[in-house]
Amino acid sequence: MTRFELEEREQPVEDTTEVDWMNDTTGVDTIEYHAVDLVYDVETSTFNLNKSAQLKYRTATLESDTIWMDQKNQILAASGNPVLRETKNPSLSGMRLKYNLKSKIGEVYYATTFQDNQQLNGMEVRRLPDTRIQIARGDFSTCNDTTHQHFYFYGRRMVVKPKETITARPVVLNIADVPVAVLPMIVAPLKSGRKSGLLTPKFGGDQKQGYYLRNIGFYYAANDYWDATLSADIIEGDEARFEKSTLSGEIRYKKRYLLDGHIKYTSYLEEFDFSRSGYDIDFSHNQNLTPDAKHTLSGQGSFVSSTDVRKKNSLESSTILNQQANASLAYSGKFGNNKSLTVKVSQNQNLTTGMLERDLPDIQYRMSGNLFNFELEEGEVAAEDGSFQSFLEKFNYSFTNRFNYKSHRERDTTLNKDTTAHYLGYTGTYTLDYSGRLFDVINITPRATFTGYWTGTSWRNPNDSLYKRKRYLSFNPEEGTYGNVAYNHSYSLTADTKLYGIWVPEIGRFTGIRHVLSPSVSYTYAPEIDTVKTFAPHPYLGQYPYQQKQQTVGFSLNNDFDIKYLKVAGHVDTSRGDSAKKAKAVEDQYGTRRLLTTRHSFSYNFAADSLNFSDISSSFGFQILPDYMFTINTRHSFYHKYDTNPNKVRFPELTYWGYELSKSFHWSGTFNGGLPSQLEKYEMLNWSLSLDYRYSFSSTRVAKNLFKDNISHSTGISATFQPTVNWDVSYSTRYDYNEGKFVSHEFTFKRVLHCWQLDFTWTPTGPAAGWSFSVYVRDLPDIKLNAGSTDTKSYD
Repeated sequence: MTRFELEEREQPVEDTTEVDWMNDTTGVDTIEYHAVDLVYDVETSTFNLNKSAQLKYRTATLESDTIWMDQKNQILAASGNPVLRETKNPSLSGMRLKYNLKSKIGEVYYATTFQDNQQLNGMEVRRLPDTRIQIARGDFSTCNDTTHQHFYFYGRRMVVKPKETITARPVVLNIADVPVAVLPMIVAPLKSGRKSGLLTPKFGGDQKQGYYLRNIGFYYAANDYWDATLSADIIEGDEARFEKSTLSGEIRYKKRYLLDGHIKYTSYLEEFDFSRSGYDIDFSHNQNLTPDAKHTLSGQGSFVSSTDVRKKNSLESSTILNQQANASLAYSGKFGNNKSLTVKVSQNQNLTTGMLERDLPDIQYRMSGNLFNFELEEGEVAAEDGSFQSFLEKFNYSFTNRFNYKSHRERDTTLNKDTTAHYLGYTGTYTLDYSGRLFDVINITPRATFTGYWTGTSWRNPNDSLYKRKRYLSFNPEEGTYGNVAYNHSYSLTADTKLYGIWVPEIGRFTGIRHVLSPSVSYTYAPEIDTVKTFAPHPYLGQYPYQQKQQTVGFSLNNDFDIKYLKVAGHVDTSRGDSAKKAKAVEDQYGTRRLLTTRHSFSYNFAADSLNFSDISSSFGFQILPDYMFTINTRHSFYHKYDTNPNKVRFPELTYWGYELSKSFHWSGTFNGGLPSQLEKYEMLNWSLSLDYRYSFSSTRVAKNLFKDNISHSTGISATFQPTVNWDVSYSTRYDYNEGKFVSHEFTFKRVLHCWQLDFTWTPTGPAAGWSFSVYVRDLPDIKLNAGSTDTKSYD
């Protein structure tokens, strides 16, 4: 049974123009016939049509060498390769045909019919009044080679419901006229779309898995909006304990513009013992709670029974490599134009390290906009620049709130004790700023920020060092403890502008350079706040109950160099005689490209006791390709950390630099296969090549004259080509320069064998290394022969 993607289907429209000629009682009984020779017997009311005979009756056309009809008894017969064509049903051909117009029962001997790339043959075919077709000693196939079918199903008795199902018993699968399998009965669908029924089992085996029987189960299509699948895989395993057998169930649902999702449960059966079985649950859900999609409910993720359940039981490399069992479910709502609310529960679990982190819940509320809103009524004119109202409209605010309860647990392999830590807290930040201009060229932005904190945990020994402090849950309303509250506030003023410089040399196609200089100066003041010694901050909410005094002046300088060049030179239309009336038929077309960009920033804190200067952070970007910017990042320090006097201000010293170079390339095309086709043209075969290059470098000063380098360097290559029209060969690999070896390989060979296809995949190294081989029917991929060897234990 083939599964189809869920989709909403339109209701079929009743066909009122075409009717079944066998069951129609409303049409006019007019018979139109043609033939080279016509013999009519008046006494018996019979006639013969000989030589290229054709008879048309309602929506059916019968063509044959000879057609005989008894008008009195309403019996029709044909011989000599008759072919019956109908408007609504597939054509039917054979050696002899007989049909009773009264009983609406017809028979065709040695018949053949085609429908949707499916061929039906039968020694004797009988069509019943309810459109069913009975076939005696017939066969069924999707192979379109009429001279010699490569495979077919043979059955002594078959019943066909056109465009619905075919039922046969018993059934023998023949490949190249050799019987290879026998089934007591088979029911196969003929109509497209989703249908309930038994899944098609798959049998095979290899050296690692042993013998297996996969995809045993049932598919249930309830309606157009949801379906369900229950299946099992019975796998012998390399120890013949059936330790990798699985039982799976999945429900999918989808309704356009409303919701879609799925939930899948996989149970890894340990020797068919459910009490010792592990599980893996995967789900996704997306739902619009309101028609305008401003309120949604969405989530996705997975849950596992143990940290090693995938590595021990799965046979799929993608599942083995997925060592994260993360899950989340979130409500998101928008209120008006400037308010939003998010409520989220989540779990993150690292199956390799054993880390487990949960948010139950995480709530965020945001709102922002103009502090003063002056809505204009109909006919009212907006305030002029310089007025008091326009001054008030430049005030903006933002208000963010976040409440979070988090638990965090790490694996303890030494003391074997519970390491779960609980964090409970709230952070609210209110920001007020003003966007103004000075002399119409300088942007002025004063800003005030107020932040309040609440935490449900406290320090037991706040006077000890940070490493010796013990955190405990201090939120306990029954004992009258409600945690701790803290706050801080800061104020800043920023001034920035842009200066433009343009040079227009007009040298060839090079037409000019533009330089944009963007300086910025800021001043930040924050008072010293250290009021609550027992405040244990929530580490994931950015809580800072202690605030050092700050009087900081920050400087930043950005440079952008752009070049302008002539892409297409225009030309003048000289067809007009008057030179004054000449016009350009094609205008000049110009292009721009970023040549160089730099970013620099540092600050000075007047309130600090020492180390007043911050590091100088810089970046340099070079556009070496039209769509790629190469960037180098650096940090310089005014203080030489590894000198005898590290607090002394000196000439800036390089402490870090790094860059990353990554680029992907893809090429594809066709080439001459060297063999002429039927149209006397050479066959063109496809090819493609992809190159993925990654290089990252960083260097950090770790001593006075010593840097520590960190390099990641790899290249990935994938290529596909067609040696012939029916062959497809692909290869992919990745080379790690740090390890000095190829870390992955995969070869894939595909061969079209008329109605069959051969697939061979070889993975020499990496997780799930091994090989797999399959031959299957292209139109019926569930009919296949599998073999392979997969080594999953090498990844442990």
